Amino acid sequence: MHDSSPDAWERLIDQLLESPRYGERWAQHWLDVVRYAESDGYRQDAYRPDASRYRDYVIASLNDDKPYDQFVREQLAGDEFNPDDPDVLIGTAFLRHGIYEYNQRNARMHWELIVNEMTNVTGEVFLGLGIGCAQCHDHKFDPILQKDYYALQAFLASTCWPTDMPLTDAQSKDEHDAMLARWEKETAEIRGKIDAMLEPTYAARARSVIKQFPEDIQAMCDKPADQRSTYEQQMVMLVERQIDRKSTDVDGEKAFAKKPEKLAEFKALMEQLKAFDDLKPKPLPTGFVATDVSSQPATTFMLTRTGKQVVEPAFLTLLNEPLPKIEPTETTTGRRRALAKWVASAENPLSTRVIVNRLWQYHFGRGIVATPNDVGMLGEPPSHPQLLDWLTSRFIEGGWKMKPIHRMIMMSATYQQTARREPSQKESLVDPENRLLWRFEPTRLDAEQVRDGMLAASGELSHRLGGASVSGDSTVRSIYVKKIRNTPDPQLGKLDAPMGFESAPTRPQTTTPTQALTLVNGDWTLKRAMAMAKSLLKGKDSISATEIEEAYWRLFARQPSDEEINMTLQFVDSILTEPVKAAEPVEPQRQVPRRNRFATDQQRIRGRHDGDLGRQGFMDSARKPF
Repeated sequence: MHDSSPDAWERLIDQLLESPRYGERWAQHWLDVVRYAESDGYRQDAYRPDASRYRDYVIASLNDDKPYDQFVREQLAGDEFNPDDPDVLIGTAFLRHGIYEYNQRNARMHWELIVNEMTNVTGEVFLGLGIGCAQCHDHKFDPILQKDYYALQAFLASTCWPTDMPLTDAQSKDEHDAMLARWEKETAEIRGKIDAMLEPTYAARARSVIKQFPEDIQAMCDKPADQRSTYEQQMVMLVERQIDRKSTDVDGEKAFAKKPEKLAEFKALMEQLKAFDDLKPKPLPTGFVATDVSSQPATTFMLTRTGKQVVEPAFLTLLNEPLPKIEPTETTTGRRRALAKWVASAENPLSTRVIVNRLWQYHFGRGIVATPNDVGMLGEPPSHPQLLDWLTSRFIEGGWKMKPIHRMIMMSATYQQTARREPSQKESLVDPENRLLWRFEPTRLDAEQVRDGMLAASGELSHRLGGASVSGDSTVRSIYVKKIRNTPDPQLGKLDAPMGFESAPTRPQTTTPTQALTLVNGDWTLKRAMAMAKSLLKGKDSISATEIEEAYWRLFARQPSDEEINMTLQFVDSILTEPVKAAEPVEPQRQVPRRNRFATDQQRIRGRHDGDLGRQGFMDSARKPF
């Protein structure tokens, strides 16, 4: 309904910001930037069922208007700030959204790729710097030294990706541990006998995996755990993940199938163990999270012409910052916490401007700095540098909250400009690309908006808050559709949704035949059209102006004209009343010999078929089959 009251626009903005849909919409932007996906990538591309909890964390954080500095700290070092709060700990999933190849045998190279990827994406997401160029040499354009790259990496180099870290509150964990301790005590003897029987099978499988690695990695696996360095433990953890996958399908009954006495003994022990099931607690939920191997940091090296050089954690040399104050915890190095504090500091000249620029970007289609992941010399200069500084100051003064910035931008006269304004001669000469925003820049709908818009128009869009991801065949919002790197959802993938292999600060805007064909004749699209028709007709076998008006409101958010109503009624009537004509038989065409076909085509193109036919003659002849 049209609202002409003076505060109508402001109330609409507040309504949108308070809607749960706000978090779902803006979470998609953040997930693009942090390369979120729910599969490992590479050829194996295993599904990550627990990754979706990070998506829910981002949605909840945005809906709650969590201060951005807190948001940053939780993602870089939530386990070091508040390890007992699952709603904080899940933020560290940011560190493990990268590609992972579980069956990689070159463990050293594999871990180097993982740590480099974490370093690069941390620089891009939070600092807006493409620091990857400094991995091999001093940056050729930005004042970033090679030493700076590895000093940043030193904050992250001790990270590990546990598979069994509980994601629950302290009280629930204590209750679980107490119950588990009792069960273990009562079943110790039985489990000891079962483990003794299966140990040879487990050992054989473990050895078959370990022997596929280089000899130095095998030696690390053979070391007692308390004698390994942090780096050695990281290598062993990569090996152990492969051992665990190899051992998940160990079946005692199959192992002893040819040994009747052993089989009977194994079954008897398993029956005895089942008698204690009422004492055994349910497994705690585990998180797709990151932490440190221990409080002992891994050594970070930089290769130089004279050999390896040890690099300690430090901030960018350009900023002339003091060395970080690092305080280890009982289980972590404290390095990521120091990094997070610096990134989320009001004095950091990069991080605050980067996030404010991203907010502006998603409102106007282009940031004040049009290259949001690279605000350095290789990126574009800001179109309104003073405006970016001013907005950043307001952002910090407002407690690092995003909603006030959204409100400020949308209440501005610049945002409320029309897109239906043609440039004057001066504007065409001075600012043909509209970088100075003399009108609102028209923006295309992105993949999720198109899919969700179809579901809204068909009346099928179903709402939810969180939960496991589902197939794209469902009718939930696109934010909850599974994101598999090597097998993207057909509807979203064709419309340029990023695949999650790397940070995507912007999306390409392509126009391809497959997009048009999918939107017109795609199976998913046709199902939505059928659902919309059923929703409009509500069981009736005829259509009236009422249904047409509702369809126009759903599709175009406006009232149809009388001409459009009549045209639609005539079109529907013609479909329902005109009989389907049988296809006329087609006379077989004489086959033109291959050597003459080209000449025949050329004659038509030149307009010399039966004389110079002119343009109309050419068009008529071109319609005939060659």
